[in-house]
Amino acid sequence: MGIIRVLSEKVANKIAAGEVIERPASIIKELVENSLDAGATSVEIEIRHGGKSLIRVSDNGSGMTADDAELAFQRHATSKISSADDLMCIESFGFRGEALPSIAAVSRTTLTTRSKGKSAGVQISFEGGVMSTAREASVREGTIVEVRDLFFNTPARRKFIKTDSTELGHIMDMVSRLALARLEVRFLLKDMGKTIYDFLPGENLLTRACKILGGELKKDLMAFDTEKNGVRIYGLIGKPRLSRATRADQIFFINHRWVRSSTLSFALQAAYHGLLMHGQYPVAVLFLEVDSGRVDVNVHPTKQEVRISNEANIKTFIKEAIREKLDQEGDLAPELKRSAAPAPFFPKQSFTAREAKNYLQTSEFSTQKALAVAEPGAYLQELKESRELLEPIRLKKFSITKVLGQIHHTFIVAETEEGFVVVDQHAAHERVMFEALRKALKSKKPERQNLLMDEILEVHPKLRQTLIKSLPLLERLGFEIEEFGEKDFVIRAYPAILKDENPVIVLKNFLAEKEEGNIRTSVEGREEEVAALIACKRKSVKARDVMSFHDMKALLESLAECENPFNCPHGRPSFFKQSFSDLEKQFKRK
Repeated sequence: MGIIRVLSEKVANKIAAGEVIERPASIIKELVENSLDAGATSVEIEIRHGGKSLIRVSDNGSGMTADDAELAFQRHATSKISSADDLMCIESFGFRGEALPSIAAVSRTTLTTRSKGKSAGVQISFEGGVMSTAREASVREGTIVEVRDLFFNTPARRKFIKTDSTELGHIMDMVSRLALARLEVRFLLKDMGKTIYDFLPGENLLTRACKILGGELKKDLMAFDTEKNGVRIYGLIGKPRLSRATRADQIFFINHRWVRSSTLSFALQAAYHGLLMHGQYPVAVLFLEVDSGRVDVNVHPTKQEVRISNEANIKTFIKEAIREKLDQEGDLAPELKRSAAPAPFFPKQSFTAREAKNYLQTSEFSTQKALAVAEPGAYLQELKESRELLEPIRLKKFSITKVLGQIHHTFIVAETEEGFVVVDQHAAHERVMFEALRKALKSKKPERQNLLMDEILEVHPKLRQTLIKSLPLLERLGFEIEEFGEKDFVIRAYPAILKDENPVIVLKNFLAEKEEGNIRTSVEGREEEVAALIACKRKSVKARDVMSFHDMKALLESLAECENPFNCPHGRPSFFKQSFSDLEKQFKRK
């Protein structure tokens, strides 16, 4: 007897379920997409315990007959396609015919439906993929699917489901993405009987996006719409000052299907080149519309990954369209103006005011904008006072005797007793801020900056518990935060070291990093990760920032006072030094 055998339908369905059903949110995606394909204008989703004990999706779509309802639970049974040729032009959300049998294989599932024009409906129940009951039912037109006890017959899979709040967060993300794709449909999401989302039909994209991403974003989101050669890109993009520490607030759709798209992500980031700091990502809700024959949606069981033909051309089009919109806006990011004007560079130590002004007007190293940075006389006075240090700055094993200037507004160059040192201004400032915050952590009474007016922090419901659990640590840093209503928090004070910062932005960055798993405040000894994050994400000194000689000197003095001036909190070097003798060797003088 051979060793090759055909798997039973029960085993095959469980394998398919493993591909399609990852967590409760996966079930909601499949069921809601079925509702939308059925022409529903209202979809209600109710869950309990993060979807583990109950998921109920009700719609007012076309419904099904008794025969179709029973047939829908067979593998690869679908009304969306009839031949292989149809795969070349998919316009519906579903088409694979795997959703219902996969869901039924790992849960207790009941489908109640009534098609339009019929006087009665039908109710069919499955347990672990096996039909248990089928009967006539009195129900309104449309379909209701109830999924209970998810993974009851596959306990190994159930162990991988996260906490109720975590699963709720994934479900909220899924429902919100589906709601953005279909503005004409009402979406109602309830958890344990409590309304979480209620998206009304007819809302515009900006209104729905702000309900999902936060109402405070409204003033910084820009609508745009561009079409070229049969390809259309439109949606909302955030001004550069709205950047985030992660890509969590980037939402992409291709032909109204929510997708994870490296194509769109790459083009979006490229459009913001030069406007954002390294490690910052723009906020966007982007819709790409292209001929369905150019899109292959049959590359993944969940249909969240797609392929597009002529991808390189589409990337270029998207990048140019978004960049054009950004360039059309006037004062997008006032904080970037500092780095737009190059600092004056003088090739010799001594200038008269007239000579300096003439040099600024003709030098290839500068522009007329440089005159706005400092008048020649004032600049020369600063140059005289700051380059020649009254007292050397002792940086561990060597001393800085003279500040020479900046290289590309990113590195500080200073003369030492034995040669010179090049300092990464961002890494140096991270170290200074990090040690100040760490000192606050060790202090029983950290220095706080009280706010003249309380700031309101609006938190996404899925992040509420994350913030609540982090409150003790944030209070040790110097924050004073209290719960305010069902989804808001009030900020009354924050660490004095962050006096020039917006505490709302600082905390949003913290929550985004925490959600991404980049910091683990629940583990003993991880407090320093929070300090490192805030030190890095604050607006302080970044690459491309123009610094005065006074500021450069002050930064070097602060760095010299650090316990470890050699590295930033993430381990990158903050400076390197070169001896005069090494320079002589480089130029063959030795």
